[in-house]
Amino acid sequence: MILISGATGNVGKELVPQLLDKGAQIRVLIRDERKAAAFDNRVEVVVGNLDKPETLAAAMQDIDQLYFVTPVTEQVLRLLQAAKEAHVTHVVKLSTLEADRCLGPGKWHREQEELVKSMGFASTIIRPTMFMSNSVEWWGATIKSRNAVYFPGGHGKVPPVDPRDVAAVVAAVLTEDGHERKIYEVTGPQALTIGEMVQVLAKVLCKPLRYTNIPAFLAAIWLRRFGMSRELVKALMETLGALRRNEYAYVTDTVKRVGGVEPRTFEAWCREHIMDFLA
Repeated sequence: MILISGATGNVGKELVPQLLDKGAQIRVLIRDERKAAAFDNRVEVVVGNLDKPETLAAAMQDIDQLYFVTPVTEQVLRLLQAAKEAHVTHVVKLSTLEADRCLGPGKWHREQEELVKSMGFASTIIRPTMFMSNSVEWWGATIKSRNAVYFPGGHGKVPPVDPRDVAAVVAAVLTEDGHERKIYEVTGPQALTIGEMVQVLAKVLCKPLRYTNIPAFLAAIWLRRFGMSRELVKALMETLGALRRNEYAYVTDTVKRVGGVEPRTFEAWCREHIMDFLA
């Protein structure tokens, strides 16, 4: 049986139905019992809290494989300790592409990757690039209110990936042999500048959008005003610096080679999510 921690996240909510389609037995760990109704009746739901280790033993009973994502390393330690006590054999961690050089949020993800390895699990690390869905979170409000995007992108490119395609890779890793002790970098099929992404959105939405390449410090102020912690904002500025320097512009074939599906383009994703950008 597979335990999914993070089943309501960008990748988790796409992963659960894909695993069910493959005939996998799934248990999801959720903190809020009210979210249980969102899952298919074939999914076993257990309520638990990563900050309360005494709630994790029941979730781990009869589990062979664990998938998880959380930004808090202390929570990861509690989860892995419970998995170790339950003799879980394979751990799949959703990380980030920046973990290769401990850049930005990649510092915390790399720390968690090393923690998984140090505890002796057979593991698989999934390192995706920017999610296409981030465009709604980052730009949706100003597209709706001002027909504009303000973001420090410059001429650097990034190959955004559909969370469903990341989920396809994870589903393959959890249901097929031969993926232990592997690190998979997962990208979309096209490297695009932020300006090019905005042009794609304008085409799909059939309205002109203005893109302003703002200085990074203005983006930092904006993120702080929206409640993001100082530490996280600082880390994201490191990532944006790497984007502007074109350090993560490369494309991988992981989605097709491992996930077994053709990676979706940013335009295709936008067409499926038009309503997310309309007032």
